Amino acid sequence: MVNGFLYANAARRPDHDALVHGEQRIGHAELLDRVERTAHGLADHGVSAGDAVAVVLPNGPDFVISFFAIAGLGAVVVPLNPQFRADELTFCLQACGVRAVIAEQRLETRAGVDVRWLTPAELLAPQPLGLQISSAEEPCVFSFSSGSTGRPKRLARTHGQLWAEAESYTWIRPDDRLFCAIPLFHTYGLGCCMIAMIRNGAALVFLDDAHPFVLARRRALDLLEGEAVTVFPGVPFSFRLLAEAPGEADLSRLRLCLSAGTALPRPTFDAFAVRFGVPIRQLYGSTETGTLTVNLDDDPAASFASVGRPVGDVRVEIRDDDEIAVASPAMTRGYTDRDDLNRRVFRDGWYLTGDLGRLDDEGRLFVTGRKKLLIEVAGHKVDPIEVEDVVAAHPKVREAVVVAVGGGSGGEETVKAVVVAGDGCGEQEVIEFCRARLANFKVPRVVEFRDEIPKSPLGKILRKYLV
Repeated sequence: MVNGFLYANAARRPDHDALVHGEQRIGHAELLDRVERTAHGLADHGVSAGDAVAVVLPNGPDFVISFFAIAGLGAVVVPLNPQFRADELTFCLQACGVRAVIAEQRLETRAGVDVRWLTPAELLAPQPLGLQISSAEEPCVFSFSSGSTGRPKRLARTHGQLWAEAESYTWIRPDDRLFCAIPLFHTYGLGCCMIAMIRNGAALVFLDDAHPFVLARRRALDLLEGEAVTVFPGVPFSFRLLAEAPGEADLSRLRLCLSAGTALPRPTFDAFAVRFGVPIRQLYGSTETGTLTVNLDDDPAASFASVGRPVGDVRVEIRDDDEIAVASPAMTRGYTDRDDLNRRVFRDGWYLTGDLGRLDDEGRLFVTGRKKLLIEVAGHKVDPIEVEDVVAAHPKVREAVVVAVGGGSGGEETVKAVVVAGDGCGEQEVIEFCRARLANFKVPRVVEFRDEIPKSPLGKILRKYLV
């Protein structure tokens, strides 16, 4: 269904920028042509409706083209983080039954993975293949949601659910130029950048510097100014780094800065507004639902702490213990093979987010905390239970607990492992063990050794004494 926007944009705005990546500029008609030719290439390699195809690519035109080509065959897209190590990648490929992987090169996986590796270049066939418009009930994307119960949980979102999210982006205009510095494999980037662009026939400008954002921020400012960007979805970490960046930049064309992922600190809001004259507005969503609320108030300074009002047909309620519950036509129906968990968090068409909040008299949502244990690391979400499983697998570690601590640059959270270990186990040994098995942002930066983990009389770990 979402592929229908490709045809509409190609007919209505054929020569307008769709994707900008360095010197590469792709108009909407050319984007459709490349998607159709890539779909033909996938079909020639045996991909058909219902097959799961992983996209393990950095941000750029190849990701967008691959996504819509897979969906246009009625296959299912599995967007994955290119930073994943072999164990993480193997888990995701096996959990989704992936048949083929689109990547720039063959990546390391563990034994037992039998997939076809394809590059974007070899998939670009000479002739196009018309894209099918799938029914609303057919799955379009398999995603993984971090949580506090071990391995990431797989979920599916259908063509109809993505179309419903697309229809909620009414606050994006056809003449907007969206800046893409957040990963498209994440639901935030997928929705607020790629789907918002395609729904409105806008342009997507990629940050074309692969370095960590602290090293790429000068390039980011040059692109924001030089490409006359109007909408910038980001995370607090990025906005703080830009506010502190050396040099000058004219961001006067920027009409919307959107922050999500974790709470926006007031000092970051103030510093960015003073430096560039643009307020940062908060947005709220999840892997399970896509975008839920956005702050579009006339006076964003007065309501900067709010994540705004519901978008589209989203409904928000505050339930027992101040937990945020949401209902949306864009949200998944549940996690795969997790009936016990689904009964707890998906009830009567509502999803219990695990976040805490309140609604004011005008319907604005304020997120006040979280029930989950997730750690926020420079815009990434880290599941401490997943990291604990890896640390505990070290042959010298008897017990491990992972917590968030302060001390990161600008007050961001840092991953800390508290370990009960045998003789001769050192901090660097534990860190290197994790680095070989986890994406860099999940690796503990601090390892503390203890004789025992503090627990309650009932055996519950007392995490408050580990921070």
